Amino acid sequence: MTDPALTDGAHRPKPGPSVPAAEVCVLRPLLDRRATETPDKVFAKFADGAFWTYRTMRDITMKTAAALQALGVRQGDHVLSWLPNGGDALRVWFGLNYIGAVYVPINLAYKGSLLQHVVRNSDARLMVAHGDVVGRLADIDRCKIETVVALGGVPIPLTGIELRGPDALDCVDVALKPLDRPIDPWDTQSIIYTSGTTGPSKGVMSSYCHLYTMAGESFYFLDTDDRYMIVLPLFHVGGTLAVFAMLARGGSVAIIEAFDTKSIWRLVRATETTVLVLLGVMAHFLSKQPAGPEDRGHPVRKVIMVPVQDAEAFSELTGLGR
Repeated sequence: MTDPALTDGAHRPKPGPSVPAAEVCVLRPLLDRRATETPDKVFAKFADGAFWTYRTMRDITMKTAAALQALGVRQGDHVLSWLPNGGDALRVWFGLNYIGAVYVPINLAYKGSLLQHVVRNSDARLMVAHGDVVGRLADIDRCKIETVVALGGVPIPLTGIELRGPDALDCVDVALKPLDRPIDPWDTQSIIYTSGTTGPSKGVMSSYCHLYTMAGESFYFLDTDDRYMIVLPLFHVGGTLAVFAMLARGGSVAIIEAFDTKSIWRLVRATETTVLVLLGVMAHFLSKQPAGPEDRGHPVRKVIMVPVQDAEAFSELTGLGR
């Protein structure tokens, strides 16, 4: 029998030592609070020099959320996001979570049977995708998908699917509808698919509380003055977790499409990045580059490196950690 002292009137867990309050870990109230307390602080900076403040991020999120509602998305619905890193991927994710829907990002490399498996497993009726990958849906069973919103590229029409353009998410005269109920810390925030090394990719369900807890444990050394460069895909937990960690801390992120050895230091400077993650061979590739003037004098002060066998060579190249 459930202890009444640990639940609310609807028999849901109460926030406490193991369950942070919604204002601390749920995206909607967290973003609202940041936009109110630090409206002009930069939250996201992009490779082309554009940036979104917390107020801009909230405005864009609310408009996208209202457009998603107009497309039939309800609280608790699963929605597929098949997009490269950038402003569109960020606003679709935030827009979905703002209305309590579940963000389901998928790998841009998916095709064929693996794509079909993920589409079926997601239970989604709506997909937001880059136009250049939409054609891959023609070769599979689209299961429950009824509508695809294509952003960018040249989408190929699909039989039996309503194909919408970017204007479907750019509605300016659509009002945001109220939530059916408050979004709770234990509600599902995202479903992120594994790499599939031991079989078909598995959908890992993550709550807001889970994401917040991981961000706190993994990124305890970050603070409000940091800007974390997102070099990992937003369909990967490494990308998603880092963005949420900086939102939770009131910091900022630099969004680039992908890691590139030759341009990384230029992008670090352009985005004023202070935190860099180097996963797998990234540090090795950078350490093997000929030494140059861009290797030092940049704003990076913190580096997350996994694995660490190239740490000494990287430190010698950049001067970091010395």
